[in-house]
Amino acid sequence: MSPSRATALIIFIILPLLFSILAARAEGGFPLTIIDDFGRSVTISAPPKRIVSTAPSNTEILFALGLGDNVVGVTRYCDYPPIVLEKVKNKQITVIGGYADPSFEGVVSLSPDLVLAATDLQSTFVSTIQDRGIVVISLNPKNTNDVVHDLALVGTACGRASAADKIINDLQRRLSYISDRTSKASGRPKVYYELWYDPLMSFGSNTVVDELIAKAGADNIFHDSQTMYPIVNSEMVIQKNPDVIIVPQGYMGGITKADFEKRAGWNTIKAVKEGRIYTVDENLLIRMGPRISSGLESLASVIHPELFTGKIYYNASIAVTSNSTVFALIYDDARKLLNFTVIGRNGTTASVRVEIPQRLIRGSPMALVDGIEKAISVSTSQDGFIVEFTTSLSTRNIVVGGSETIPEFREAFIVALILPLFAVFAILKFRINRTRASTIESICAMCLS
Repeated sequence: MSPSRATALIIFIILPLLFSILAARAEGGFPLTIIDDFGRSVTISAPPKRIVSTAPSNTEILFALGLGDNVVGVTRYCDYPPIVLEKVKNKQITVIGGYADPSFEGVVSLSPDLVLAATDLQSTFVSTIQDRGIVVISLNPKNTNDVVHDLALVGTACGRASAADKIINDLQRRLSYISDRTSKASGRPKVYYELWYDPLMSFGSNTVVDELIAKAGADNIFHDSQTMYPIVNSEMVIQKNPDVIIVPQGYMGGITKADFEKRAGWNTIKAVKEGRIYTVDENLLIRMGPRISSGLESLASVIHPELFTGKIYYNASIAVTSNSTVFALIYDDARKLLNFTVIGRNGTTASVRVEIPQRLIRGSPMALVDGIEKAISVSTSQDGFIVEFTTSLSTRNIVVGGSETIPEFREAFIVALILPLFAVFAILKFRINRTRASTIESICAMCLS
């Protein structure tokens, strides 16, 4: 075989195999053993290809990790991301029952190589599945730190550790940004979260909602409750006189602002008198998955709106001004990129103004809105750039940087592909010069070792 043919064969056949092997090794070797949230030691022989999720939060984790095509079963409450419902409708995913009552027979019929279970409520189900010889991992997060742990756990168990690291990094940065801003608030409003209305129920301590209210710069009026989900009454709420009332929007919702005004004695409560009654998507707060940061942002935006509107300073030299809410304002020093999110009502327009020093941008200023380049106006002020543009809302992820670093994938492309190609071709040239006929055999042996 000629050297040129050997080289071509290696490029088109062996090289993809080499990259896939290197990628698999980078994600961690299989079989591997993990300890789940029930303290169980679980051994996984290979990255799972057929996964059943028995909780909406688990489903969100799996899809966020890019494992949507591997999910074959979910509960009737799993509705995010929207493609889940599409897959169920198209019979690509089977509904295996509810969250509290997943069908054992339904799960077994799908021949899964992994079941991702959740919370103490499913402990008996987990034991039954385990006794049947099916690999099952149980998640039981109680707070945001546990969410981070479980994202890493599932990422490792499913061969998606790198994807999990990216999600965790984004999650932690967004949580830290909110905590940093709310720590500077002039006061801590008292918050009543109405979990249920008949009977009245709220959240106590050792719950994620209590934690998120604290991170949002406020105090849960039932933080001192002896139970996690206390049953309360009107007299208790009136006496505690909350500054803000939060109502869930979703399965547990159904109460409007007008309903609070009609309750006997509630018109004396500060939150009712001042109209500070807000609805928040309950799934962002109670589903212990990657959207928990969005839940915190939702709470913080209604509890301390003054901290996230107008001119927001990232530091002494970087500022974003907008007529909408600004979240997740982070500057990536390594890549010279400013990342943030603007949020507003559908149909409205956000005006955005970014002030950033020239030294913090490589090349000419550019902006991406949801990954698409945006037309901008650029002016200079002393040694800085002023970048201005408008965008329609509701939620937009924005990146501001320079022409040398946007699109963001350029640097990653060079590192992940070009440099390995140089290394591979150097090896090939050396081997082909020494021996022609045995080149392919040698490379195959190296890849499969």
